[in-house]
Amino acid sequence: MPPGEPTAKRRRLPAGEPDDLAALPPEIVDNIISRLNIREVVRTSVLSHAWRRRWESVRGLNLSFRSSDPAAAISSVLKRSTAPVSIFHLYIPGRRFHRAVRWLRILPTKRVQSLDLDFESSLDFPDKPNLDPIIFSCLDLTSLCLEGCVFPPPPPPSFVGFLKLTKLELSEIELPLHGEKHLEAIIAASPLLLELSLACAQLPRLWFVRGPNIRSLNISTDDDYVRIGELPQLEDVTISASSVKTEGVFNGNPPERFPFTFQNLRSLNLLACLDQIPSTSFVFAILRCAPNLEKLGIEVDCDTDEVDDAIVEGFANAETNDDIFPRLRYVRLHGSIGCSSNEMCFIKFVLSKARSLELFCVLVHSQNASSYKEALIEMATYKRASPRARLRFICR
Repeated sequence: MPPGEPTAKRRRLPAGEPDDLAALPPEIVDNIISRLNIREVVRTSVLSHAWRRRWESVRGLNLSFRSSDPAAAISSVLKRSTAPVSIFHLYIPGRRFHRAVRWLRILPTKRVQSLDLDFESSLDFPDKPNLDPIIFSCLDLTSLCLEGCVFPPPPPPSFVGFLKLTKLELSEIELPLHGEKHLEAIIAASPLLLELSLACAQLPRLWFVRGPNIRSLNISTDDDYVRIGELPQLEDVTISASSVKTEGVFNGNPPERFPFTFQNLRSLNLLACLDQIPSTSFVFAILRCAPNLEKLGIEVDCDTDEVDDAIVEGFANAETNDDIFPRLRYVRLHGSIGCSSNEMCFIKFVLSKARSLELFCVLVHSQNASSYKEALIEMATYKRASPRARLRFICR
């Protein structure tokens, strides 16, 4: 029985009583039903004799199921729905992995546009399930979000790409053998892709992130072998990972800059340790190639005792371009901030170069507030290139 379908006997209209709902134009009925969640959709069957099976042929249904919905109900809805589906969203407990394969094999006939599958990851089910290759038959996808599975399988020779895909989000994904090449090919075969998110994905081998139309990029992984390729339309970047180590990205040579420019990049968020050369070199490399950057956020995260006190100073002294931050307006420095000499030098450097800066915000932990007093006094003396620049020190 579909989720939410009443078990009580359907109420019959008295003889001669008009059925006002049946008089509604079909396009109005379809519009109403398509705006409901799936539990409410099924319940429309009892509202009118004319509506009894109407939902089964309505285009653009949102099939977002709860984890508590019976498996039989999910199967019933998928079988009874005959029109193209807008959304299919499902959390899949480990005990249902085998059923998920059957459900997934039905989806290509539904011409699903947005697919969101979240597979359970727990001690009871430590092995991630392999995603069925039938995914490559879902050619109407505009959004694909996967969590907790092995992806991608090898695409079939007939696969021409996800030509309508605009969003790809992978979380806790494990790549199979040669999976990085398949993933790279899938991204390349998605010409309309605008948003790419790789969160805690296991990326064991060298591969490139690139795409002609990608505007938003989010990388959160412990991998050291991701290369950022040319992304000419990139506007927003978040890299929360140790993957910004230059020895992985640039074969051991700390870069001065990327071989291309991120002309459209407006917002940049990084996880970095300014006390380490690889991480700091990556920060400066990407800043040199983002002439239109407006917002910069850096989460400080250092897990080593190896500190070179002159790292940032060396990069700052080597930067001869006084116009490195022509449009930078907001900077946020947070995380494990100890106000080391490198962190202080970075703050001083940005304040002295950013002519359009409006706010530089430093967030520290409140339990260590007293230890920052001298640092705060020193920051207040730093030269500011922007007359509007404000330095805000916040303890939390």
